[in-house]
Amino acid sequence: MISSSLKITGGLILLSGFAGATPSGPMMIEPAEPVVTLDFDGAGQADHSSLKLRKETVVRVEDGALRAVPPVLLPKVDGSPTKWGDSNFARAGLVGLPQDYVCTARWKYIDPADANTRTKVLVYIDFGHRMIRVTIDQAGATLLLENHLIGRHDNKPAIVLDKAPKLTLEPDHWYDIVAEVKGTEVIIQIDNHVLYGKHDLIANERYDTFNFDAIGDGYLLDRIAVYAAGEFKSDWPAKRRKL
Repeated sequence: MISSSLKITGGLILLSGFAGATPSGPMMIEPAEPVVTLDFDGAGQADHSSLKLRKETVVRVEDGALRAVPPVLLPKVDGSPTKWGDSNFARAGLVGLPQDYVCTARWKYIDPADANTRTKVLVYIDFGHRMIRVTIDQAGATLLLENHLIGRHDNKPAIVLDKAPKLTLEPDHWYDIVAEVKGTEVIIQIDNHVLYGKHDLIANERYDTFNFDAIGDGYLLDRIAVYAAGEFKSDWPAKRRKL
């Protein structure tokens, strides 16, 4: 794997309402041993050993970051149609993660060249494929449980855990992300916004992936680091009460 220059630091997090603030580190969990570290500065090719690509997504390194490219933007090798060949959906995830973890990353949504696509922008950030999910579009962000945890077999609606209506998708902006999941609790910081949820279903067994999915022309990822979850931070109960 490519070593990362990203460092996790302690300290309080500036919550939503403090414009321009970015996460300074995990809020809920003490990081334990490192699992994945990826930094693409100077890398000629992407290291795929920690990545799972879906929907015919292709990744490549551009200007020191990893770009996920949807299949519709790639020329067909032999002209033959494929299942996802006309799709503008890109998905890449991390594999081999523990049940509970801390993940940090920088992420940028590429502004679609097509004006019609711009009106339909949609991003998913998944703690496990289609299980604990943050959706982001022009109407804001929602943290929810769905599909493999709820609704797939019993037709029940998704469970909404939290919303951040001011966290709207801004193309060509680098977002700083700190995602944490442990036991029945999950929290994700995206720039100066915090979404938190607690539910018994969160502790269920999950797919071992942390995914970034997007409709459009793809996205960039950089400075990815995943750590196994250690103990809850000593000041977490006090922070939780303020959420």
